Amino acid sequence: MTSDEQILKWAEGHIAQLKKDMVWMPRGHGYGDYWQAADPTAQGSIRARAAAALDFLERFAGSTSRWAQAAHQVYEKNGENQTMESGARAIGDVIQEWSDLVRSGQIKPAFVDALGLRGVASTDLMEQVRALNADAAVNPAASIVLAGAALEIVLRSAVEQLGLTTSRTPGISAYAEALRASGVLGRQDLKDIEQMAGLRNLAAHGRVEDLSRERAGVLEQQVNIFLRRLEEALERHG
Repeated sequence: MTSDEQILKWAEGHIAQLKKDMVWMPRGHGYGDYWQAADPTAQGSIRARAAAALDFLERFAGSTSRWAQAAHQVYEKNGENQTMESGARAIGDVIQEWSDLVRSGQIKPAFVDALGLRGVASTDLMEQVRALNADAAVNPAASIVLAGAALEIVLRSAVEQLGLTTSRTPGISAYAEALRASGVLGRQDLKDIEQMAGLRNLAAHGRVEDLSRERAGVLEQQVNIFLRRLEEALERHG
């Protein structure tokens, strides 16, 4: 079972991610200020981070909770009728408020076991990846970042299910190495994961010149194939 402290660490990670790649834009003349992508090419990554953060709240606060509903509302309204970036950042404010109440013991996160986490990643998140890839108006970085988030969630849940530990900073590579050391994953699995993580990192750092819709589509297929392989490996591992 996932601990409250681990969930709070994930919440902190989402809050930090939702603040990245933005600059504060003063409008002046009483029209109000707003957040904007530091580079237009970062908008896709910001949208993907917002989608992952919304999914986090739906899983751990509850899809019908006031927290999830409030987060969806501020995002859909672009914050206070400002910009998409302002709305994305406002999701972080909702997560922070929820986290403060969890940490103080006033509320408890919803129970989600490792298998449930993988189910969410392989269905809900990957369905969003597919939708983003199908939308020609969306930068391919968005689906690539979200596919990377799904991959990380699945690896992390497998590590937790088996009670494994990592000696490195938590992340895709650390989780993959722990699963490789335990015998769940093979050498080729590790190579495939590093390749997928590399593409995710390019998107996360705004290297859009190295991305394409074709590469995003290939990544979607790779992640889906790997998710099935991992489930089979975990079943064999017992």
